[in-house]
Amino acid sequence: MSDWKPLDVSEDELEGIGASDFSSTPEQLHTQFQTSATHLHEVQSMHKHVLVQAGMIPETHIAEVEPSQRLEWVLQELHGMSNPDGLTVPLLGVTPEELEVQIKEIGSETHVKISIQQEGNAPFERVLPLNSEQAETLRVHFVNGRLHLRW
Repeated sequence: MSDWKPLDVSEDELEGIGASDFSSTPEQLHTQFQTSATHLHEVQSMHKHVLVQAGMIPETHIAEVEPSQRLEWVLQELHGMSNPDGLTVPLLGVTPEELEVQIKEIGSETHVKISIQQEGNAPFERVLPLNSEQAETLRVHFVNGRLHLRW
């Protein structure tokens, strides 16, 4: 068993640190943290996603406020990727006969519905919101188990 050894406690002020360095208000510290913390946007986005999935924030509200956010969430859910000229969604295990892609225009937004019907399973559907500019030249390719939407 080890014995405790005493340490000397000095009452002298620390070199280079004055008492004024500890006088920041909590509001100032919170503001400084929010401006310097780069992960907060990601945390806030994931929190909002969970609230929408739980039905606490209606998706219609998100569609009006942040339509691009909905597309990000659907792609994230499907493990898809957003490219400068389109989207790529992995659908490994799906055959071309089981896949159906439909398009529908609603106002200034275009929706692309991906439907997968496999034997013995309920249909799987997801709707991807696109803006009209992207949908004008939309091309769909299904290659090696990956769905490519290009514009």
